[in-house]
Amino acid sequence: MRTERLRPVIDAMAAWVDLPSWAYHDADPFAPGEWLEGLILHESSGDPRAIHHDAAPDDLDHTSFGLMQVEGVTAKALGCSDYNILFLPLTNICFGLRVLTANLTETAGDVATALARYNGGGHGNPVGGPLRNQPYVDAVARQAAVVQIARQSV
Repeated sequence: MRTERLRPVIDAMAAWVDLPSWAYHDADPFAPGEWLEGLILHESSGDPRAIHHDAAPDDLDHTSFGLMQVEGVTAKALGCSDYNILFLPLTNICFGLRVLTANLTETAGDVATALARYNGGGHGNPVGGPLRNQPYVDAVARQAAVVQIARQSV
């Protein structure tokens, strides 16, 4: 798994921002580091140099960068003036966690809704209601389950 070497960092950062555990359907609850690692795996397959262009390749504001696929326009709003720093794993996770923790605050700790908003914004993702991008949340949960199993076998 590409994120295995980053696990101590992922766990420490999840604890640092006080991410909650996530009880997803009937599965064993995911520890904060497990679902954060699942998010990273789903977003970038654990590749710190991952890039995804939402628009034209030269439109860096609408390009997502790094482990947590932080969008350029989001990073700029958070004070980033050089998108190259988003390829640094710790920096990228810090930017991603700023977005994610804001979503968790807005959703009163509802992890599924916070993840849906991380992927697609707040529109169409009401707290306690059906999520517009439920397949994204399901995919993160599948990755978190893989992480959970891998961590138990170590």
